[in-house]
Amino acid sequence: MRNFYFLLLITSITFGQSAITPGMVHPKVKQDPTSDKTYAIYLPRDYDAQSKYPVVFVFDEKGRGDLITQQFSIGAALTSSIVIGANYELDSTIKPALKQMEDLINRSYDEYAIDRDRIILAGFWDASLVTSTSAQLSNSTYGLIAVGDAFLDKKLLSKNPKLKVSILSPDEGKQFYKLRAYGTGYSLDKFIKGYHVYDGGDLPESGYLATALTDILIDEDLKEERVQQFYDTDMAFADLLYKKQKHVYAYNFVTALKDKYKKILDIDSQKELAKEIRFNKAFRAKRDRSTVITYGEGLLAEDFKYYLAEDTQKAFFDNLGWWSYQMDELDVKIDSTASSKQERKAAIRLKGFVQNSVEQQYEIVKAQNSTPEKLLFVNILRTLVNPSNQDAFIQVIGLSAREGDINASLFYLEELLKSGYTNYENLYAIPYTTALRIGPEWNEIIKDYLGKSKYY
Repeated sequence: MRNFYFLLLITSITFGQSAITPGMVHPKVKQDPTSDKTYAIYLPRDYDAQSKYPVVFVFDEKGRGDLITQQFSIGAALTSSIVIGANYELDSTIKPALKQMEDLINRSYDEYAIDRDRIILAGFWDASLVTSTSAQLSNSTYGLIAVGDAFLDKKLLSKNPKLKVSILSPDEGKQFYKLRAYGTGYSLDKFIKGYHVYDGGDLPESGYLATALTDILIDEDLKEERVQQFYDTDMAFADLLYKKQKHVYAYNFVTALKDKYKKILDIDSQKELAKEIRFNKAFRAKRDRSTVITYGEGLLAEDFKYYLAEDTQKAFFDNLGWWSYQMDELDVKIDSTASSKQERKAAIRLKGFVQNSVEQQYEIVKAQNSTPEKLLFVNILRTLVNPSNQDAFIQVIGLSAREGDINASLFYLEELLKSGYTNYENLYAIPYTTALRIGPEWNEIIKDYLGKSKYY
């Protein structure tokens, strides 16, 4: 026992400032003595500074490196991998964000026993746009795990032709349709090693992260014993999903294991579980219902895509009522307890798709120096599809004032304040409202909501 504690003490001291113990997640390690930035880290139990280990670098739009590193620890233990998760958000612009990633990766090279031939980037939501871009541009990146979003381009991928990609898509995510196109389309099938849809809109369960990691690290040169461990872990997770009554998720997960393992192992247990789920009455009912809902969802998504392009091009204000009605219908399905779980999820996906598409359209219109009418239209549409988008209300207030529509400016000013907006000084700096904001109506509205006004 004394020898055990002595070895543990040596191991902890070896890793310096944070006494990093293999087999445990350390939530906060300083990235640089002169910086406030920290990262979380997991080192495998068999960690030896003289060896080399695969590494997963985690970047999340909310900077939840500690939480996600913990979620990755099961897969990391299974694959003897290091996980390093940034506890900070990446910059909103691509070049500074890539520099932030580079700084963490280069510093980690100096600190830990990393196999530079097996570098895996894991991006979550907006951060995944940066990690996926980086992975395609750098042939030193071995794998990419994309959660919630991604940017994949065939021309970019040619710069890193050996890249392996695993996609985890929340079925309530705004980028569900885009990720599905990546995961199921033929144009990228050379790179896509896994595509998994999971329940919800936030972080995936640990089992999904573990399978994404093995999607990338499995190959025909790996010892059969190790592959068997990967397979057994995947099958255990598939069985867990089934026992939790997540029939469709379980079936989709277990059927994906066929292509993953059939060339290496005997997969009789996979076939048996897939068959058992397939003949389950609850599964068949859910699958049939899902087929009907998915068909209608696809048609409505196509309508949204078509009318967004048409209405924006023509600045078709008369069709704003249709958009308002469609958003109300989606909200009813999202909020109603009478809606089935599948209907609710379809409505969440559609609403997220519309919000994201409208934002993209706004950026295009803004970049094109479009007519004031077109810019006003797309901003009003932004307020309809996302009433919490305060920037859209501010834009409409200013553009309406520019067009001389005082009543519209005052109406949207009040709607902005109803949404909880409290930036008092900014209300008196909205473009094109100079004359309006010194008038009584403007100041009375502000005083009603914020308790004070600059004039009157």
